[in-house]
Amino acid sequence: MCLASANLVESSSIMQNRGLKLRSQKSLDVKTLVSTPNSTTTESPGQTEGQGSPDIVEQTARWSGVSNINVEFTLLCAIVWVLMLGSAPILTYKYGQKELTTSAMVLSALMWVALFGGLYLFTNIILFNSPHFDKVRSLTIIECTYFMTQVITTVGYGDITPAYPRGQVFVGAYVTLSFFVIALLMSEMQEIVMEKVVKYKQDLEQRLGERLRLRREAAAAAAAAGNEEGLGAAPSSSVLDKSISSPKCGLRPLKPPMDGLISAVAIFAGVALIWVLFFHFYPGENKAWLEAIYMSLITLTTVGFGAITPVTEGGMLFASFFMFIGTSALLNVVQTFATFILEMNQYEAWSPKQFKADMKKHHDLIGNPKDLSEDKFLILTLLQRKMVTEDQIDAIKASYITMTGSQGKVSMKSIASNVHAEEDDDSVSEADKSSRGASAR
Repeated sequence: MCLASANLVESSSIMQNRGLKLRSQKSLDVKTLVSTPNSTTTESPGQTEGQGSPDIVEQTARWSGVSNINVEFTLLCAIVWVLMLGSAPILTYKYGQKELTTSAMVLSALMWVALFGGLYLFTNIILFNSPHFDKVRSLTIIECTYFMTQVITTVGYGDITPAYPRGQVFVGAYVTLSFFVIALLMSEMQEIVMEKVVKYKQDLEQRLGERLRLRREAAAAAAAAGNEEGLGAAPSSSVLDKSISSPKCGLRPLKPPMDGLISAVAIFAGVALIWVLFFHFYPGENKAWLEAIYMSLITLTTVGFGAITPVTEGGMLFASFFMFIGTSALLNVVQTFATFILEMNQYEAWSPKQFKADMKKHHDLIGNPKDLSEDKFLILTLLQRKMVTEDQIDAIKASYITMTGSQGKVSMKSIASNVHAEEDDDSVSEADKSSRGASAR
């Protein structure tokens, strides 16, 4: 019994000594990590695949509220950021070679108000909280641009949030209004991208038609030369027709090319690669390769879980610009992919049987199918490719009849005068509505 008690006391003493050593070692590790500037430490259970769950000491970067970057460079980056976003509606119209409208100028003015208003309020009035903050405070300029970029792109990491209810309500309203403005801008960008895609296809078809014309002329010249030199008879017309045959008669949908989709995906992949390289190699970020890849995809797709976020001012500044670039590249991919799938469905769904049925359906509009004039063939092509409807064709014919002058012809002058008359009618109707509203008051 005494021997057993002695062994128990000795075992307890050994366990206590081991515990003291382990605790002292852990305390030493924590002290070492705490001594790192601008960081705090938290212990959380980690788990490695195929192993147990050892304790992992994680570092949380601290943002003091005083920027380590000089003021001049910070202001320059903020001005460039505001100029880039505030001028986006005007630049969109210029890029699309469209006339600058009043709505575009109003949209640009709203963008400027939202951006400058947000910069002032978030850096001076609204208080925020963050795991990186030592206290509740307003944002620095870099933190503000980083936060507003999350708002506008709807990434929403959640690493910076309003601290108090009034600020939360205001930021919520600000996010809602910003979303409407960005939605209008994205709509304009989508229209311009689609116009560029259509123009690209038209240029492609024109270049292909030019190559076919040159090939036909070369074949005809070779045949003529062969006849002159007695080298043989000219190729038959059927052979020439086969050599220059093309499915681009306009009635059958064309198989969509993948060039545009491949280019869009390549651009997005390039932006994502730059993101990965930056957050892997930039001092203070040093994300692992898989973490950087995960972060790039989650951010650029605007999912923004917030598990891995920038922890340095350089990282926040980089993200403020590349969130816009990456999300725009992704939007281009989505639009190009949707267009490709739509055109591929039309190409695969086409059948001679359905084409004959459509011909019968348009019989009343086309007239005699055995003798189609050029304008009838054009109408049939537009209807078959679903570019217009029969109602739109009827409206165009009615407009033609309205614009026909005393000579039974339509001139550019009659078209212009008719359009001006419609504008005057719209102005008169708006004036009547205004006068009726004033009299009612």
